[in-house]
Amino acid sequence: MAQAIEPRTTNRTRDNGKLLFELGPLWMLAAVLSCLPYVLIYLKNLWELPHYQFFPLLIAAVAYLGWQRWGGRYAFTPTLRGRLFHGLVVMLFVGGCFGALCATAFASPWMGYFGFACCLTSWFAYHRDKETDQSLFYLGLPVALIWQPPYDSIRTADTILIQELQSISARLSSKWLDTFGYLHFQPGTVLEIPGKSFGVAEACSGIQSFFAVLCVGALLIAVQRRGPLHGLLLLLTSPFWAVLMNTIRITLIPIAYELFGLDLAHGLLHDLLGYGTMALAIGLMLSTDELLVAFFGWLSKTRRARKAVGEAPMPATAPPLNWLKLAPALIVFGGFFGIQLFDTVESWSVQRKVVDFFRDEPLIEMSLHDMPKDLRGWPMLNYDQTNRGPGNDDMGERSDMWYYGAPFGRVTASFDQMFPGWHELTRCYRNSGWKPTQRIVYGRDEGYEWPMVAVDMTRADEHGYLVFSLKTRGGKPIQPPGAFTYWTVLQERLRGRLTPAVRGALFGTAAYQQQMFSTTAQPLPEAAKQEIFQRFLTIRETLWAAAETHMQEWERQ
Repeated sequence: MAQAIEPRTTNRTRDNGKLLFELGPLWMLAAVLSCLPYVLIYLKNLWELPHYQFFPLLIAAVAYLGWQRWGGRYAFTPTLRGRLFHGLVVMLFVGGCFGALCATAFASPWMGYFGFACCLTSWFAYHRDKETDQSLFYLGLPVALIWQPPYDSIRTADTILIQELQSISARLSSKWLDTFGYLHFQPGTVLEIPGKSFGVAEACSGIQSFFAVLCVGALLIAVQRRGPLHGLLLLLTSPFWAVLMNTIRITLIPIAYELFGLDLAHGLLHDLLGYGTMALAIGLMLSTDELLVAFFGWLSKTRRARKAVGEAPMPATAPPLNWLKLAPALIVFGGFFGIQLFDTVESWSVQRKVVDFFRDEPLIEMSLHDMPKDLRGWPMLNYDQTNRGPGNDDMGERSDMWYYGAPFGRVTASFDQMFPGWHELTRCYRNSGWKPTQRIVYGRDEGYEWPMVAVDMTRADEHGYLVFSLKTRGGKPIQPPGAFTYWTVLQERLRGRLTPAVRGALFGTAAYQQQMFSTTAQPLPEAAKQEIFQRFLTIRETLWAAAETHMQEWERQ
């Protein structure tokens, strides 16, 4: 007689499953707690942004729902759907651990909140809703939506969205004013009527209600326990309702001023108008949710956990905890927490970038007379000096600037000090809104023993051309990286993260920077770039010779 073939499940597989079930939530909770110091800094900075100032109510609502619906461990079923869901939870946890690691390495509250949101969502997923026996996974959605999505090294996607919504709202409002017969002019994001101008960016950007409606939609999904497809459709409608309501708000401001002389662009009336239109947008979101329930009820039905066929789900009660197996996670995440807590305590309410480690380096006292009055036909227009104080690695402790008049505009020559090794000046200009379009390194292959970097940049209607190089105190030229990418930015962030003692050991003495920069309304022709380039070769030698003279005087004293 043939014997029945039983499904093969090894003891090792069962043990691994029990171990993951036993330790998974605790690992996730440890990872969540390890990010808390940076999360506090992230939320403090987030409060400065008007379109995110509702987040305390959102977090409080999630905490209340979690407390109200808490039902112990969630039973992952061994069905295909259950295994896919379990894989998603593990991926979130791994992503959260990566975020916590990057946050600690690069001192980034933004990455810290990313790790916090991922690990918290995975932790919610490991627990069940006591009313439906389903996972509390959905509670992570509102928390995740207050993480600022990235776009490039200096902007976030929500900043770009703000600008786009301002432009769309201004255009739609202009069309409505045309329909109603109101004389106006719409240059960019400004509405001008006879005798009055209303800036969309100032009075009615509309972005507050968009983020509010979006997060109210996420909270509605959590409260009603909506399914994934229902939730996605609901969130996709939020931009439309937000744009509609803000268009109405922007349109009402000039109309109220024309008809009644009321200024709805400022003060209490403006706030009341904003809250009123926000309430209307939220009402439309609630109506959309009911519409989806009415027409697609199968999307919204709350299902109880289904039992697997032929095999019982993992028990909802965890086996006895083995603390020795948890020790590695506690050590790693405890280390993350300790480093982040130290950073937070050291930097909270302290106006400094990093600890000053140039204690024994001379601050070179440059002056007006260190540069010629006439630079090969370019007359000197002005001289200026900026002192930023010790420890400013981004811009340097001090900059001496000489301004020259060229046929195509003003050109700035600058001597900046001091930096721990190579300083990618392009990044500083990016932080000021400039966008590099071309970056070329000129080194030994091009015949230059002292390497330099030339960069073409744009910002709005401006065009810039930058040339810069660095030398150490001993006069050794510093080799720039071949390409300025996200990887080189991360390298700089990692180097900037190290303690003063380690930084000093890695980079030796301080580096001094020479640069020449020009801005014009039109793109510079190649002949003008060559003029700047050739004169930079002259001025950097002049500046370094003056710097060496001043350093020798300092040493004699």
